[in-house]
Amino acid sequence: MQNLATDAGYDPIALATATEKVVVDGNRRKYVQLGRPLRFYGGTTSATEVGCNLRCKFCFSDKPVWKPKATGKFYTPQQVFDGLVKTAKKHGHNLISASASEGTLGREHLHELLALVEQSEYIYILETNGMTLGADEEFAKSLAKYKRLHVRVSIKGTSPEEYHKLTGAKPDSYRLPFLGLRHLIYAGVSCNACVMISFSDDEGIKNVKRMLADTHPGILKSLELEEITLFPKVAERLKREGLRPITARRIRSKLYGRNTKG
Repeated sequence: MQNLATDAGYDPIALATATEKVVVDGNRRKYVQLGRPLRFYGGTTSATEVGCNLRCKFCFSDKPVWKPKATGKFYTPQQVFDGLVKTAKKHGHNLISASASEGTLGREHLHELLALVEQSEYIYILETNGMTLGADEEFAKSLAKYKRLHVRVSIKGTSPEEYHKLTGAKPDSYRLPFLGLRHLIYAGVSCNACVMISFSDDEGIKNVKRMLADTHPGILKSLELEEITLFPKVAERLKREGLRPITARRIRSKLYGRNTKG
């Protein structure tokens, strides 16, 4: 894959296009697995996608993000849906999703998968960083026909500068998830915002809340403030990058030599 980095950072939209060439083949997309139970949302079944258009230094995902060419296998929407349903039935879940990468890569695959969900008893949680939805209003509008869909837009940090520090992406692309949320809301798509705040101070959190309120005041009602989990590989990567979280989901970090919020 070509090197998209510049002195100012890489372009997430260009990286999305390049990544799709690796992880998308027609209506097929790469996955590592097609259904595992997770505790989120009170219990959900999730597949593990391959391929992302951000390189977050705090990301828990490993090979699916950093080595997409050598990771996973291609599956059709029907195969993914069947895999999710099999595990969801086993665990009594009515929520299904895909995670560990970017959910909007491979639009044909996504639309066919959502069409299958639409004819089922399940609700699909689309996990996204919102970049492609912010860059393409028509893409966001195209999701409005799916009534068994909820879109969770994850914002990385509380300012363009913090976002650039944490992801390496161009600071001006920080605006895209806010635009994505606006596009989704005006199209009538069920959605909510999530902000990663492990590296943010109180003023930063107030700032991002103001930005979200300017996007649409009602979105603050469902806002999630998320903290990273210091898995060993995450902690090692952050240490190499010289990044120290203020809060994290681990009781003790040997690498940082201090307690972190559990």
